[in-house]
Amino acid sequence: MKRSHRRLAEMTARRKAREARKERRTRCCRWFCIRLAIVALGSVFSAVLLIMSHMESVQHGKSFAVSHAGSTVHRPHPEVFERRAKPTVHSLLRGNDRDDGKPQELEEHYREGERFEGQNDVPPDEVEEEIVTPPSLEEIIATLRTFLDEVHRAFGRARRKTREEVWAAYVGVAEAHLLPFERRIHRSKRPVRTDGSVFISIAAYRDHMLANTLTELFTHASKPELVIAGVVQQNCEVNCRTGVQVVSKPGEPVRTKVSDAPADKDGVAEFCTSELGAPHCKAGRVRVLRVNESESMGPAFARYLASKLWLGEQFYAQIDAHMWARDAWDDELRAELMATPSYPRSVMSAYPPPEQGSWQNAGSYGKLCSATFSTSPVEAHILRLSGGGGGRSMAAPEPEPPRSIYVGAGFFAAHASFLQVAPFDPFLPFVFMGEEIMLTTRFYTNGFDVYSPRKNLFAHQYRPGRMGLPKFWETQDRTFGSGGSNTRFMLMIVDRVKALVGYTSPVKNPAVLKHVQDADGPNYGLGTVRSLPQFLAFAGLDMVAMTSRQPAWCARNEYPPN
Repeated sequence: MKRSHRRLAEMTARRKAREARKERRTRCCRWFCIRLAIVALGSVFSAVLLIMSHMESVQHGKSFAVSHAGSTVHRPHPEVFERRAKPTVHSLLRGNDRDDGKPQELEEHYREGERFEGQNDVPPDEVEEEIVTPPSLEEIIATLRTFLDEVHRAFGRARRKTREEVWAAYVGVAEAHLLPFERRIHRSKRPVRTDGSVFISIAAYRDHMLANTLTELFTHASKPELVIAGVVQQNCEVNCRTGVQVVSKPGEPVRTKVSDAPADKDGVAEFCTSELGAPHCKAGRVRVLRVNESESMGPAFARYLASKLWLGEQFYAQIDAHMWARDAWDDELRAELMATPSYPRSVMSAYPPPEQGSWQNAGSYGKLCSATFSTSPVEAHILRLSGGGGGRSMAAPEPEPPRSIYVGAGFFAAHASFLQVAPFDPFLPFVFMGEEIMLTTRFYTNGFDVYSPRKNLFAHQYRPGRMGLPKFWETQDRTFGSGGSNTRFMLMIVDRVKALVGYTSPVKNPAVLKHVQDADGPNYGLGTVRSLPQFLAFAGLDMVAMTSRQPAWCARNEYPPN
């Protein structure tokens, strides 16, 4: 009996041990399965986020460039049209012109005015200068792309909020991404070349003529190997709409409509895959920042973006994306600038003539002698320039270009050293009216004289409203979900311009005056060579009475007193 009880106890113990081991294995298996499920769910979640991020990047439009003729490639850090080396390449358009970017005869000819540091520079023996390298083109594109992505998200969160909240959202992103970038550029002082190279800034908003404009620039340049186009292409790719189309007939009450539209033409790719354009794109003469239509914030901001694509070319010119060029326009531009008595502190500007008839042989057009205060409250009573100066065609005196007063945004050119003392202001989103009077005032107070070219270098397509072409403010109205959104923002932000140029009206939101001139950054305000009151007297402007008079000397094509 005792042996039976002992055997029974042993069997019971072994059974309990087996059950305990089985329970431990079950718990271990259950724990392993739970961990495996967690890891699997995490992987799925990460994949979903990656797909959503990719979809968002496609929706908002990443920057990219054509890496070679006939192909378009999207890259995380885009390959852009930048010269990597300087081999001798003979131009396919101009015979055997030297194509290495620095012809020896031009190197000496354009050496004068190589660099203008500005009136407030500290002598090098008074301060130990920190060495700061200028950003590369890849860094520039990546920084601007990050900023555009982030500000687009910030605007999405600020949708249907007050204009003050929208402005605060913009400034917050700019302080995080643009200001450190701007300070680096300011401190690095990229050297200006002396080889006669010309940088052309082109801000294109859904423009079907961009490819034609690029073709005109390179085909009609005397030395296309010295021409660089910096393009900000703002296009719609999906869910596109036309501008406001006038559908009523003449004499009928005005009726308009907005229709669905196909994706916009890729003007850069069209040019770079053409027989004429491919050699220039391969040689790095086209730099492009691609911006989705929904990210566009007006011409003033687009031209700021384009200015960041400048990499040291000697001359800087700004034109629209729907232009024609005269033969040897680049030689004429260099010659006109260098013929001005105040070179390199000179700027050439005019309103180009329309592309009609023999515009190349016509007298110089669109001299900017006068301005008027807008009577429209929608335009914030801003100054608007008037071309012609007492006569649409002006016969210029010899042997130098005539003095003028105002700088037009559709065409101006200057020695690129102005970017060191009067860089483009990144805090002007949504602004259209006011761009030109701000350019003029900043150039004048920084010691630059304005001249009008003696020949028409470019012609312009002036676009009537009946064409129904899209406008950037229509995009902003759709982005923010209400009509008139861009106007509400502009009427607040344009106070940054008005305060700068001497308007006496109160500033609606003092926050728009932030970062005009930071101690450790670039100056987006006026210079100190000449004062604002001097400019107002020079131009015949009364900012209190809001009246203007055209100075007689400019209308007569003479030179100003003193």
